[in-house]
Amino acid sequence: MKTTIKINLSGQIFTLDEDAYQVLKDYLDSISSRFRDTEEGLEIIEDIESRIAELFQEKISEKKQVITIDDVRAIVIIMGQPEEILDEEGSTDDQGSSTYTKGKKSRKFYRDPDNTAIGGVCSGLAAYFGIEIWLMRLLWVVFFFATGGGLMFILYIVLWIAVPKAYTAAEKLEMRGEKVTVSNIEKTVKEEYETVKENVKEGYQKVRDSKELKKTKSVLDEILYVFGKFFLILFKIILFIIGFSLIITGVVTLSALSIGFFFSSAVFPMKFFGSDINSYAEIFGIFGDPTNLTFISIALFFTIVIPLIALIYGGIKMMFRFKANDKMIGLTAFVLWIISLIFLISMAAFEGWHFNEYGKASTTHELIAFPTDTLLISMNSDLEIEGFSDDWYSRYDDDWHIFSTDDKVYGKIDIDISPGDIVEWEMTVRKHSQGRNTEEASINADNLNYNWTQESSTILLEPHFSLDKPNRWRAPGTRVTVYVPEGKYVRLDKNTRHFLNRVNTVDKILKRELAGEVWKMTEEGLVSIND
Repeated sequence: MKTTIKINLSGQIFTLDEDAYQVLKDYLDSISSRFRDTEEGLEIIEDIESRIAELFQEKISEKKQVITIDDVRAIVIIMGQPEEILDEEGSTDDQGSSTYTKGKKSRKFYRDPDNTAIGGVCSGLAAYFGIEIWLMRLLWVVFFFATGGGLMFILYIVLWIAVPKAYTAAEKLEMRGEKVTVSNIEKTVKEEYETVKENVKEGYQKVRDSKELKKTKSVLDEILYVFGKFFLILFKIILFIIGFSLIITGVVTLSALSIGFFFSSAVFPMKFFGSDINSYAEIFGIFGDPTNLTFISIALFFTIVIPLIALIYGGIKMMFRFKANDKMIGLTAFVLWIISLIFLISMAAFEGWHFNEYGKASTTHELIAFPTDTLLISMNSDLEIEGFSDDWYSRYDDDWHIFSTDDKVYGKIDIDISPGDIVEWEMTVRKHSQGRNTEEASINADNLNYNWTQESSTILLEPHFSLDKPNRWRAPGTRVTVYVPEGKYVRLDKNTRHFLNRVNTVDKILKRELAGEVWKMTEEGLVSIND
């Protein structure tokens, strides 16, 4: 029975018979003799021993635990003799790429540490499939967006954790599909050594990137590093997008407000409660005291513009990530903004005081008797007001309508149709407004102008009331109520559809559908004569 010997090869324990041990010892001694005097010799020897240990593992099974001399000789044939290296180096130029093709074998998937961007997964896949690294990364990005990002992100992390890095020269040869021989290991190690040397000379190689640290770096450390790097890049991208959005928002808003403040409707038409009003100054002149306009304009300018400028400035800092000694400027701008805001709030409270109480003024008119039992209600379309068009109310079909001329401000009226405990026709004009107190509110209501006319069985209502300037607009309104005796008829012209408000019908018909029809007043309300 042959004597067996236990050895430690590349950190692994193997049992060899005496003859196998002697052949292996002679082979390793020849390897050591060939490479020990070279700069990269130690690394070459370590990689060769690591590869021999891998091949030994393939020879071991449950039934066979001892490496024989035949096993060692087979491995030596695979690895090649050191003296063959000189012959291979001399014949490389003649053989060209055909030598590489002959020596190829099936590839193994490793993460590529030499061409890594994050975890070396894409560069490892590129080596495995034999394509360019940039192409694999491009394909990964395309699939990342095509699948919504989540699937490819999870797949990358799984591969990054599960797939080992190609640390040794033998593993890198397997990754590229090259035969793991002494010659190829020497060639790979030399290439790595020259690359490292060149990087050191150029100042690009960092201590943390050395092979020793790579080997000792734990998977957890790498996970944290990759996640940190990924989220840092993501955070920078998000900051850039937010900064760009802030700049665009600030510039567009500032430009729009500047046009609205300083230019007329010929350049930037303004619609205020359905009216064509030329400028901010004209809007304020309708509601407030013009003597305060200058101060309010300055305060309003600072209140709006300071945050917008801060928005733009903050966006620029986010995009370009620079530092500036701007604390004093920022503090000054903030104080100015607070003062302007307080002034505006004070002025708003002062102007709001003029809307404190409600007042009204009512007038009831008995209509002149007419020979028929049907009254036609129509809007007076013969009025001529500069800048006013007949479709004004149809274009702005809501309760708030303001139309301004040089000397008057106009507003829309409401029409009510109600049953009356009367024999004759009646109409009430109710004007209302607001003021600092009830007395002032009633005076403001009485200052409203409204006209109407009766021509036999037709009443012509003006579509709007008016307020003479410089009287201020204090939320005024005018409501015309026509009281229809029971059993009488009322015909509503089509031009009344935008003014009908409180009209009680038996069938609960929409008020705007009443126009253009004849209706009979009953005890319960209006009914159509067509029913």
